[in-house]
Amino acid sequence: MRELIEVISYKNTAKAHSHGHTQIVLPLSGQLVLDVEHRQQTVQFGQACMISASQSHTHLAQQDNHCLVLNSLPLWDETIESEHNFVELSPQTQAYLPFLSSLAASKSDHITTRQALNLLEHLLPIPQANIVKADTRLAKAKHRLDHHFQHSWSLDELANDIHLSSSQLTVLFKRHLGMTPKQYLLQRRLTEAKMWLDSSNKSLEDIAHKVGISDASALVRLFTKHYNITPGRYRSEAR
Repeated sequence: MRELIEVISYKNTAKAHSHGHTQIVLPLSGQLVLDVEHRQQTVQFGQACMISASQSHTHLAQQDNHCLVLNSLPLWDETIESEHNFVELSPQTQAYLPFLSSLAASKSDHITTRQALNLLEHLLPIPQANIVKADTRLAKAKHRLDHHFQHSWSLDELANDIHLSSSQLTVLFKRHLGMTPKQYLLQRRLTEAKMWLDSSNKSLEDIAHKVGISDASALVRLFTKHYNITPGRYRSEAR
């Protein structure tokens, strides 16, 4: 699978092809001709080409160009085709492109990248499935994880609890929070662990038990991976 965010230069002419994922091409400089299912248009900065999964497309590049390419955007339900392949970008969207390009250059972590892409829901006409009462059900799921983080939640259990399928719940979290329910729960537990490290002398074993992590060694491993510092060192530096 290609990276979620790429910056590439198109050269010459490509053979018509398709992908099993969605793709958005956003020129940063120069211009090129894009053809999607025999609909053809010259695109340049300030415009975008929305390519649905399995749509045949090709390009003709007769001058130098640099393009931001977004692959398999988490917000885009790949079973839904875009109504318009070629769109004009708002000034706000244009101003956001350099930041997205910097994420590609810096190889940012997956969660940061997904959170940054999450904003595109409001900046681009992303084709999405409608989830009934999405905001209400997301709030209910978050409330359960926020207040019962010690519980050993499974995805199926949480989804059933708010009357959604597991896949719908995952889409909902990714769309609005940029992470899966499992990632959100881990973040919530580690945030609570930081509070205990800051405010108590409890052992790592006790803290792990209080936040729903299996044992001290798992707490050390997860905390260090998430914050790039061990719990012991964090506690010492915080004090």
